[in-house]
Amino acid sequence: MSVPSLHINDQSPIEEQPRDRDVTRKSLHQNIFGKLRPLPFQYHWTVWYDRHTDTPNTDYDSRLYVLHEDVADIATFYRVYNNYPWDKIRLRDTVHIFRKGVKPVWEDPENRNGGCWRFRVPKSKAQAFFHEITILCMANEFQAVLEKEHDHVLGVSTSIRFNTHLISVWNKLGSNERSIKALEQTILDRLSPELRPTGTGSNAYFYKRHDENEGYHEAVEQSNT
Repeated sequence: MSVPSLHINDQSPIEEQPRDRDVTRKSLHQNIFGKLRPLPFQYHWTVWYDRHTDTPNTDYDSRLYVLHEDVADIATFYRVYNNYPWDKIRLRDTVHIFRKGVKPVWEDPENRNGGCWRFRVPKSKAQAFFHEITILCMANEFQAVLEKEHDHVLGVSTSIRFNTHLISVWNKLGSNERSIKALEQTILDRLSPELRPTGTGSNAYFYKRHDENEGYHEAVEQSNT
C-alpha cells in the first residue's frame, strides 16, 4: 500500500514539492505545515495499537498497547507514520492516535460522555483520508472550532474492515449538538475534495455517542471496581 511520505529533519524547513494535484489539497497542507514549522504541537499525542479479539469481555490491557508514547511535533509524527507498516494491520485491528494521557476506550474519564464521527472509507482512499484527518487533528484545526463550546477533540482511529476502513474522530461532549455539527462541517470542509464522503447515513458516515454502543455500561462499571 502506498503511504504518503514527507521527509523532515530537525534542521531543514518543511517543503512541498510541486505536484499536479488539486490546489485545495496543496493549500491545506501548506497552511498547516506553515503553522507547525516553528513550534511543537499544542498537545502531545500517543499512538496505540488495538488488537481485535472475538473473546467477549477481554481486558483491554491484554489487547491495547502503545506504539509510540509521545508525539510532540510534526517531525516525530512523520518518523512514526512513514515507518509504520500500515499494509500489515490485520482485519478488525485498529490504530489510534490520542492525546497523551487519554486512553482510546469508552470508559476513560475523558471519553465517557463523548462520541465520535465515523466514516466508512473505501480501501483505495483510506490511508490518504486517515493521513489528512490525523494532521488536521494534531494541528488543532478541529479543536479551534470547538473552543467556544468547551468541547475537545481527543483522538482519531482507523479500523480495518473487509472492503473499507472505519475512520473515527472522537470528541469529549457527545450531547453537544452544536459542537458535533461544527466538527462535521469542519471535517468536510477541510478534507481534500477527492476524499470527501459523497453522502450521509450509514453507508457513508454517522455520529454515535459512546453510551449507545453495546457493552458501554459494563465497561464503565468494570473500570469503577
